[in-house]
Amino acid sequence: MATTAPSPLVGTTARRPRAEYSPTAAPRRSTRLRLTRRGRMVITLAITMPLLCAALVSSRHSADAGTTAVAQVQATGSVVVQPGESLWQLARELAPNMDPRSTVLRIRELNHLSSDRVEAGQALVVPVFE
Repeated sequence: MATTAPSPLVGTTARRPRAEYSPTAAPRRSTRLRLTRRGRMVITLAITMPLLCAALVSSRHSADAGTTAVAQVQATGSVVVQPGESLWQLARELAPNMDPRSTVLRIRELNHLSSDRVEAGQALVVPVFE
């Protein structure tokens, strides 16, 4: 009678072979990048800080340009409006070689006028053109 020897694997579970590092093996697939709250904050600050700095620099530049324009304001004088006279007529008298629209606008700015209407006897500050 022939007897067979018991198999050494009987009653044990099969194990998976352990994966070992091999330089020729394909690289492992990376998992999806997860940002923590702190990481999102750092990225947000890294993007917004240069934009904020650029906005501040440009606003200072435009503010400097505005003060330069104010510093270059021409000399001013005063005029009393005569009956029947308009801002348009004053502008043509003050600067005959210039566009009256810009002169009227300048007179309105100097006197803080909301419209082109003026009254007889009203004193106005006007730019002096050379």
